[in-house]
Amino acid sequence: MRHLATILVILLLAVPAMSVELFRYRYNGADGGQYEAVFETDEQSVGKTVDKQKAVEIAMAWMQAFYGEQVGTIESQELKTKPVPHWLFRLTVDDPVERTYFVVLLPDGTVVEPRVVRRL
Repeated sequence: MRHLATILVILLLAVPAMSVELFRYRYNGADGGQYEAVFETDEQSVGKTVDKQKAVEIAMAWMQAFYGEQVGTIESQELKTKPVPHWLFRLTVDDPVERTYFVVLLPDGTVVEPRVVRRL
């Protein structure tokens, strides 16, 4: 019986967690290529621990660090409930051309980094 339990635990650890897509967008890169950014998480339930203002601070700091851009204007901020709760920020920067960036946060303030792929 003990061996069966050990095998079951090993099998459960070997199965990857199911990722949930929170947001996806396509854009043209500076090199002229088409890209797609996919924000996914394997978290299924995260308690809310940051308020709206703290979420703004985290999103703007991450935008500057990840995208290498100075903080822009928050065009929209929405707390979505499906498929799992998350904050979705749309930010713009005018320098010299307006560019749009997205930041996704889980309710506890964890940033969901996008997986970026070049489209063929």
